[in-house]
Amino acid sequence: MLEKIMVLIISYVLALGTDIHNLSDAQVRSKMIYFGIIVISLYLSVDYLIKPELPDIHALVDLTLTRPARMIVEFLTVKPI
Repeated sequence: MLEKIMVLIISYVLALGTDIHNLSDAQVRSKMIYFGIIVISLYLSVDYLIKPELPDIHALVDLTLTRPARMIVEFLTVKPI
């Protein structure tokens, strides 16, 4: 587990270290997108490290898109005559 933590810390330090110069000149929207991606990857990293039963991204997508997808399929379904 210590090796996993070290690899993740080194990865994030390298990623932020190389991008910090570009982020200082970036627009606010670009910064928000970048840090949003970092937050998502941190969540997945914690899920990988401690292996709890945290909801995964596919569970969130399934929760939010299943009902609209079923409504579209029902709307487009043609009953045979």
